Parts: sequence; structure tokens; C-alpha cells
Amino acid sequence: MLHKYIFQKRAYLQLRDICDYLDRKFGVRTTNDFLSEVEHSIDVLMKFPLSGHPELISKRQGYRSKIVGKRNKMYYYLRGNTLVIAAFVDMRMSPERIRKIVTNR
Repeated sequence: MLHKYIFQKRAYLQLRDICDYLDRKFGVRTTNDFLSEVEHSIDVLMKFPLSGHPELISKRQGYRSKIVGKRNKMYYYLRGNTLVIAAFVDMRMSPERIRKIVTNR
């Protein structure tokens, strides 16, 4: 069981952008539903951090992912007893573009 979680700055900004888009296109209810799903996913990962799908994005970080919403993945890794939320990415992107977004390269 993990003690805390943090958002990397880019993950926070990506989450904010997704929420802005959902709010404009679909309304507050859809945005709140999405945020509830993100919160639920984080709660599950805090208890079962290895339950996310392993991702072969970077050899250096042990990235894992969890699907949130209909089209987004939340990428994360573990740093000691901390869950680090690294990125939110639209799953319809190419794998190479996803890798660049998640690893920030």
C-alpha cells in the first residue's frame, strides 16, 4: 500500500485540458464523471499499485497505465511509497507519439 500520490506538472495540465474539453463539448456532468473515474482509479492504485498494465515506454522508468474515461490512459510509475501520475494520453494516438508525450522527449 502506498502512502501518497503526486501529479507531475504535465499530467496536471493534461488533466485540466481534458476537463476543459469535456466541459465545453459535453457539459459539467460528463466532466465530473470523468474526474470521479480518475479519483477511483487513483484510489485503486494506492491499494494495488501493480494492477495497472505494464507499458514498454521507457527502460528507465517502470511505467504502467490505467484506462480512464472512454479514450484516455493515465500513465504512472512508482517512486518508493509514492504513486507518480506522469501523463494523461488519448489512446487513439500513435504509439511513438504517446511515448514522446509520456517520457517528455
